[in-house]
Amino acid sequence: MSDRKENEVRRLLDAGPAPVVPADLLDEVVHRGARLLRRRVVVRRLVWWAVFLGFLAFVVWVSVADPFVPPPSEVTPPLQGW
Repeated sequence: MSDRKENEVRRLLDAGPAPVVPADLLDEVVHRGARLLRRRVVVRRLVWWAVFLGFLAFVVWVSVADPFVPPPSEVTPPLQGW
């Protein structure tokens, strides 16, 4: 902390009784906290939906494209034993 801020804090603490807190401060803080909590819940749900939809798209792609099967050979093997 800088000296100026430190001196100001000391002056406020030495000034006597604590400053008066607004009466509606608690209501405002509770409202703000609830809003932040709702926002976090919404963001968390959106992230989980995105993960689920990504997984679903991957499953559909795997079932349609069959990407883990090697492609058929385009060259026929040599004939032996004729």
